[in-house]
Amino acid sequence: FESRFVSIFCFSTTQVVEAAVANSMLWLLVGCVLAVDVGCVWSVATPSETSEDARELGEALEAGDECRAGSSDSGQQSCGLSAVQLRGQRRSHLGTESGYEAAPAHKVGWMQSERCAGTELHELAFVVCPKSLAQLQEVALDRTNPSSPNYRKWLSRTEVSDLTRNEQGLLELRAHLRAHAPEAGILHASRDGDLLRVLAPVATWESLLSTEFFVYKHEEHNSTILRSNNYLLPGALKEHVSGVLQAINFEQFIPTTMPGIDLNTGSRDTQQPFSSASFGWANFTELQASKGPSLVSPTKLRTIYSMPAIAERGSDLAKVQAKTSQVVYGTLSQHWSPSDRTRFEEPFGIPQDNYVKQLKGQTEGFSMSGDAMCRQNPSDCAEANLDVQYMMAMSPWTQIGYWYVPKADEHGMYTFLNDFMAQFVDDDHPPQVISISYGMPEYLVSKSALVLFETLAMKLALQGTTILVASGDDGAASFLARKKLHGEECWSVPLIGLQVSWPSSSHWVTSVGATVGPASGQPEVACQSNYTGPSTDGKAPLITSGGGYSQALTKPAWQEGIHNESSRGVPDVSLLGHNFAMVVGGRWLSVDGTSASAPTLGGMLSLINSELIAVGRPTVGFLNQLLYATTSRSIFSDVTEGDNRCASLGAPCCGGYDAGPGWDAVTGMGSIDWQKLRDTIMASDV
Repeated sequence: FESRFVSIFCFSTTQVVEAAVANSMLWLLVGCVLAVDVGCVWSVATPSETSEDARELGEALEAGDECRAGSSDSGQQSCGLSAVQLRGQRRSHLGTESGYEAAPAHKVGWMQSERCAGTELHELAFVVCPKSLAQLQEVALDRTNPSSPNYRKWLSRTEVSDLTRNEQGLLELRAHLRAHAPEAGILHASRDGDLLRVLAPVATWESLLSTEFFVYKHEEHNSTILRSNNYLLPGALKEHVSGVLQAINFEQFIPTTMPGIDLNTGSRDTQQPFSSASFGWANFTELQASKGPSLVSPTKLRTIYSMPAIAERGSDLAKVQAKTSQVVYGTLSQHWSPSDRTRFEEPFGIPQDNYVKQLKGQTEGFSMSGDAMCRQNPSDCAEANLDVQYMMAMSPWTQIGYWYVPKADEHGMYTFLNDFMAQFVDDDHPPQVISISYGMPEYLVSKSALVLFETLAMKLALQGTTILVASGDDGAASFLARKKLHGEECWSVPLIGLQVSWPSSSHWVTSVGATVGPASGQPEVACQSNYTGPSTDGKAPLITSGGGYSQALTKPAWQEGIHNESSRGVPDVSLLGHNFAMVVGGRWLSVDGTSASAPTLGGMLSLINSELIAVGRPTVGFLNQLLYATTSRSIFSDVTEGDNRCASLGAPCCGGYDAGPGWDAVTGMGSIDWQKLRDTIMASDV
């Protein structure tokens, strides 16, 4: 299952050309340099410093190569670049970063309307660079490297703050705002100063950032936002500010239904929402009889992945497991149901002593309100219930939290980053395992948002937190493959290429894909919606595991020699993700999704954390350097069959990759044997 919030960026060399698609004028980004390192210090050279700049701009304007104020990228007129864009593009072409960031070339439903009134208030957030990004990266890589004498010697919250807080940058940013934006008011500064939220009139932002703000209206939803097409940071800020949020990011609305749920309606079409009519099965026995041997349960997962039996209530092992912590991330108005969880656990002998702690939104998704909501509209509970039920099933004594953020809307990415920072990064005791079953096409993520998340994830890695992210359910082309443009499918691939899901593509998370097969005693193959072989009892899965190569992040050091591309490859590992038994609204269903695989792995890691804690050793933390080490190859069962060319529900098939020996962009390194992973971690030097 995926949630989709959206923006676009290109770090380096960019050309802009006109492309007519289905009678609609689009701007097509081509020649984007993919393999670039995230960097916070932008070039301090300002666009107006040289006579060459003035001459170049003058020639462009004389040639009519400037978009006039009020022009729209969705209209029929043809125009080139604005003055600010021209300057930014020139510097990008020269291989330097100038503090310039542009909005998405195609905004997927957002239509530019009138100019904003200068007096209208608008909130922006300035992303402040760490004190030394190079040092932060160096320390994080060292502490997560199994070959280092500092491996898994995690830092305290205070030590991380001392390493990253850019006091000088914050002082200069505040001083610049006082001097050049006196109307601006600071709303909030994060604990380490990574993000400074500021409210000011639009006219103030237009002057400060050399831009123009417009009202954008969504053609399918009753929603409006204030955004610019580009902005340019003042020269005085480029050393300490990597970018601005809420200026050029355009969020994407998504369907309220999810593709991986079998409603037992006799149809493969799951795009119809749940109704009050009967759906699913009355009990696990009926579900099992209908689904056959490929049905996945917690009991079967423990056998397939060589996991230990559940610790006895009151045992020393259960007590030490209770000292570990794991968290599920939820959004899209997803609630979890306590009574559904209890009903799910009964057939498998899972202890029900533990409970889910609500980390945000105490009045939503919790206790009886969650139960009532799951019965009124079970589609509002499917994802949350799946994640909670399987993470708890794998490690039932571990303290578990449900981190809930409001439904994704036109401010979805901004809300996600704010809450991720406030809930975990700014906490003195962050959870040891975080599982995220949501994502968005990477090209739609602004540079500023990407840089901020990489910094936050590194800070959590340094404190021993493992972040797992589902790789997506729509193959190599992302959910955009299912979103038609003027009736055309696969329109996004010629324009922007195949798309990995973010934050699954982050350097500092473990990306988890999906497989099928072992549940019915068959060979393990990639989970793909166009597969009907013996591994699925002849019934095609509803989803296709996501994977591919980043268009924004370079190949990390731990993937050197693993594949031939120059950028980050995903996923890292895979687990079963087809035909998972679960309970929603009191009824039994089966579900497909990488969002089943990720929380399952999360629970497995919590069991290993408990063994480490029992002998006084640090938690597992960031996994990837260990997973890709040559000494860890025995952990995996290689998956060599399948591909990710098709989206969920079998169509459309927009292109993708094949599984093969070793790492591949469909199943990663393969599936994990828990016992071998546990033994490898316990044997590692600390």
